[in-house]
Formats: sequence, structure tokens, C-alpha cells
Amino acid sequence: MTPSLRTARGCRAAAVLLLAAAWYGGSHHPWLALPGLYAAGVMAWCAAREGAEHRRRTVLARRAEILARPPHRQPVPLAPCCAFWRHSDGAVHGPECTRPAAARVPVGGDCCEVWWTSLGSAHDTACPRHADAPGHDRNTWAQQ
Repeated sequence: MTPSLRTARGCRAAAVLLLAAAWYGGSHHPWLALPGLYAAGVMAWCAAREGAEHRRRTVLARRAEILARPPHRQPVPLAPCCAFWRHSDGAVHGPECTRPAAARVPVGGDCCEVWWTSLGSAHDTACPRHADAPGHDRNTWAQQ
């Protein structure tokens, strides 16, 4: 709660009391209501101004809090560096990749480039995982 909010609440309470006093004074003589109505209007105006000041201070405090936080940086999208990266959605890099070795995931030694570039739908004939390769068992490969 800011000091402006306390002042605004006090001004609103004073405006309500002055309205009650104006009503009471107006019940005895109509001219007695005018000073009470005028004072109630001034207090209502003061309450509105202090309420606006409270909102302004609150917004400035929130803005300062947001600016004090560390910025959230979006990751920079990577440029394709090899055919493996392009066809595996950035998950795997080929042996001739130009990226630093620490940033790469090596390709499995028992598969071929055609498998990676075709997203797993085709193999080279010399690939050990090819369906027609000698000694290839699909059930064993699926469990790997």
C-alpha cells in the first residue's frame, strides 16, 4: 500500500461524510447543502488524483522490477552445417561437419548416410542395417 492509496481512501471517506452532512443540512434549509456538496466534490477530486498517483507508482515499481530481472535471450537459430543436420532436424552431424566437435552428435558407425538423409526410409546396399544385408534380423534391430 502506497501513501497515495491511504490518502485516496481517506479522501473518499471524507467525501462520503461531507455528502451525509450536506444531505442533513439540505433537509433543514436547501442553502446549507451547498458548502457540503462543494467540499464533497473537492474531496472526491482529491481521491481520484491520489488514486491515479497510486496506480502510477505501482506501474513504475513493476517496471523497475521487470527491468532489474536478467533478460530472457532467445536462442539463435543455427544455420545448417551438413546434410545430416539438415535431414535429422539438427539432432545428428556427419563426419565431415564443419561445426566444432564439442557441438556435434556423432553418427552411429553401423548405419549409412542415405538412411539419415532419407529420414530412415532407405539404406545403402552396403549398410549393415539394410533389410537385405546378410545376417540382418529385423527383430533384433528393432530392439536396439
